[in-house]
Amino acid sequence: IPPHETLLLFLGPPLVDSFQEHCGMALEEAEKVYKKFGERYGTIGKFENQLYPNIIDLLDKVKNEHYTVALATAKPEVYAREIHFSITQYFDVIVGANYKEGLVHKKEILQKAIELCGNPLTDDTGRRLVYMVGDRKYDVESGNELGCISIGVTYGYGTETELNDANAEYLCDDVDDIVMTLDLEEMLVR
Repeated sequence: IPPHETLLLFLGPPLVDSFQEHCGMALEEAEKVYKKFGERYGTIGKFENQLYPNIIDLLDKVKNEHYTVALATAKPEVYAREIHFSITQYFDVIVGANYKEGLVHKKEILQKAIELCGNPLTDDTGRRLVYMVGDRKYDVESGNELGCISIGVTYGYGTETELNDANAEYLCDDVDDIVMTLDLEEMLVR
């Protein structure tokens, strides 16, 4: 098993890619290990997740303000839909990795989520409408490439340096900072 610092590199990118890059596995071996990971995650690992503080308050706020809320995760979609925090009602769209459909990398997953939301990247004036909130460079880079307003959160697995290097438009240290960022963006266009 790799050291803890190496394991943190597995959070964000597709696991098969990470097994090859960080463990020196060939594709076939990486896919076998991924399948084993899925067996454990599907029965035990998905129950070990925890919400960050005040996430439900944030989700409640954005739903009450009529935002369309999508979850675009590199976790397999089947697990993303099963994670049992009683928060699925806040999401209009949930998209996760699906190797059979070719949804492997964050950009592809985010693109599908945006499409399922009606592809609302901008309004008639050209104002950007989609926020990508994430804790890793993969989130920020994908959001930037697709034209989203990127918000990097420093309370997750990524570091402030990683998020800055990925060109996050905003950095937020907690949920209250996300709320202030959304409010600031709204004020800038009024």
